[in-house]
Amino acid sequence: MRVLLVNPHCGDRTIGLKNIAAIEPLGLELVGAGVAGDHDVRLVDMMVRPDDLRTTLAEFTPDVVGVTSEIVHVQSAIEALCTVRAAAPECLTVVGGHHATLCPEDFHHPAVDLVVLGEGVETFAEICSARADGMQSFEHIAGLRIRAASGLQATPPRPLPANLDDQPLADRSLTARYRKYYYYLFEPEVAAIRTSVGCSFPCSFCSCRVYSQAKFIPRSPESVVDEIASLDEDFIMFCDDHSFHDPERMRAMGQALLDRGIKKRYFAYARADSIVENRDVFALWAKAGLTLVMTGLESVEEDTLRRTGKKTSISQNEEALRIIDALGIQLSAGFLLEPDITEEGFAAIDRYVASHPSILLAEFTPLTPFPGTPLHRRMRDRLVTQDRQLFDLQHFVVETAMPSKQLYRLMLRSYRAVVVRIAKRLRLWRPTMFLSPHVLRVLLGLYRNHMAFRRAHRIVESRVTADPARSSLDESAA
Repeated sequence: MRVLLVNPHCGDRTIGLKNIAAIEPLGLELVGAGVAGDHDVRLVDMMVRPDDLRTTLAEFTPDVVGVTSEIVHVQSAIEALCTVRAAAPECLTVVGGHHATLCPEDFHHPAVDLVVLGEGVETFAEICSARADGMQSFEHIAGLRIRAASGLQATPPRPLPANLDDQPLADRSLTARYRKYYYYLFEPEVAAIRTSVGCSFPCSFCSCRVYSQAKFIPRSPESVVDEIASLDEDFIMFCDDHSFHDPERMRAMGQALLDRGIKKRYFAYARADSIVENRDVFALWAKAGLTLVMTGLESVEEDTLRRTGKKTSISQNEEALRIIDALGIQLSAGFLLEPDITEEGFAAIDRYVASHPSILLAEFTPLTPFPGTPLHRRMRDRLVTQDRQLFDLQHFVVETAMPSKQLYRLMLRSYRAVVVRIAKRLRLWRPTMFLSPHVLRVLLGLYRNHMAFRRAHRIVESRVTADPARSSLDESAA
């Protein structure tokens, strides 16, 4: 049986990482690995080559097609399935992924037959097996929503796995033709790996905890190290919600990398309090090759940080920055922009970033109530748009205290300062750097983001609240 997996492209209205990074579709590589032994599997990555879907369908007629979807991909995922349905009318169409799990009703569409909830490797394998056996009904498969005239009908829920060791390794042969296109910022090549799923911390704005039902689902250190050893790329991105959730597991993993002499460089997400409480683990990982850590500092004000429900403090953030700096690890810091932020609020963040040399990158994230989160339940009446392409953590999607045009201009000012900082740190003015094809690609992406921010206020109508206090997190804190 022929199986096609599709990574849909981001829509034109989405801003941000899509213009300055391209990461392999790890979820589809995992799903593909689960069925590759029994079926003829192809993968199309429309994020890097949007026209490949049509050219593939011209010579490969699938029996089953699976599309993954984050929230910004809803429209493009459905459009991809419409394209497949036109070329292969009898094809069974399946949607899975993070957003499909949290908001399956977004995919109640004639082009979508089945929606997979949660971890999809086992579920998708069962779907393909049933289809290969000629079945037309899928009610016996757990973890689905099935399109029906009355809506999406649920099958029994599928429990989350206790660990990920029984899942197959990602089948990177499926993306072999695309790997030269994958990069992350100024890293010209990157491989992605998943060492865990989930996070149990109660941040009110984060959908990761909702997806994993507040559980942390790990892989064993041995299986992760074996996979890292098999990768060709030197820069590895840990695609986890919180890699250092279990510090002893990460200690064992880092030590195994050192013992085996595996020399690569790593990017990981980590909470500030995890860094503070486990300095020795991060020191070990600095030796193992951890070069870039992304952490959500969220705010430079104690009250705002308290309202997020993150349960960290400014003093912990400061100590984490000192530790990271002392270990020679670079930091990518995330700052949450509340809808009532002022020009002085932006300036305070800019001053904070400028005064901390360990911060290499900074991301400014407008408060975004993702469907399924506690934040969405409390703030959905304040949304100014339901356009999923704009839920990219770069658009202001709730009513604000300032006109959106002014807000995006301030974001641009802050991002310009970050770009100048990176250019100085990496000495991008050198001809060998500035004229390299990869750096030119990143600079072009930064320009696209710049132009997108300049016109962002035209895409969704600005709605300024009459009560600025109404646009804070006070009513939405966990």
